[in-house]
Amino acid sequence: MNRLQIVRAAGVVLLVCGVAAAQAPVRQPGITGPPACSAREKPSIAVASVAGRRNAEAALAVEKASAAQAGVLVSASPLENLDIARDRIADYADCVGSEGCYWTDLDAAEQRAAAALAGLIAAQRPGEKTALIFDIDETTLSSYCEMKREDFGYVDAMFNAWVVTQDAAVPIPGSVRLFRQARAAGIAVFFITGRPDSQRVATERNLRAAGYAGWTHLAMRDASEIKMPTQAYKSLERKKIVDEGYRILMNVGDQWSDLNGEPRAEWSVKLPNPFYFLP
Repeated sequence: MNRLQIVRAAGVVLLVCGVAAAQAPVRQPGITGPPACSAREKPSIAVASVAGRRNAEAALAVEKASAAQAGVLVSASPLENLDIARDRIADYADCVGSEGCYWTDLDAAEQRAAAALAGLIAAQRPGEKTALIFDIDETTLSSYCEMKREDFGYVDAMFNAWVVTQDAAVPIPGSVRLFRQARAAGIAVFFITGRPDSQRVATERNLRAAGYAGWTHLAMRDASEIKMPTQAYKSLERKKIVDEGYRILMNVGDQWSDLNGEPRAEWSVKLPNPFYFLP
């Protein structure tokens, strides 16, 4: 076996190890939780604080105890009450703990991605062009503070006014680590976001402020792409990357529409997002 064959064999072994590690459950050793929000982003609604607002479990307990009383006729409720569902999301998002909390689950997914990326890096062929793709919202930058201010209900005017402020430069730590891991290995990093191109200056500023520096390209929707379905738009942008000669090692997003469609990355990383769904 010559030296090149040895190097390739070692790369395959490391890739397999990385795959195995990526599939294994990861528990965050420390306690992780939501970021601190600025004074401007503090929720103005009466149920805002964790101590003062409703709690999903408490509300469900009231429903159960009330329905069990004699002389009560209970109608069918095939869907969960909207306020209780919103409270359940808030409980998950505000949770601080080693497991079963949004921020811990998010970081665990990033750790699995890092393990998979390590294997891909080890198996790279000399001289090839490789790429890693990130989404932005709830993938590299967190909208948690603004979503909480809006009581986890999207208000277009409020969100779009906020997203161009410096308050929106809230990094997702695991994605910053993954970004730096890729750049240290010489992998080109691309951002593909559904944000309109009119927000480019603010988006670039906030990405840099959050710790992302040295990316290759930031794709944003132009006027002709605003109404295009997310999956179609992002697939088109990935094809442009492949047409430039890149092998897409990994694609990281919080929506299935960030990841599905052709061409696909060799590894697609789906981050948790209990807040909204984009088709």
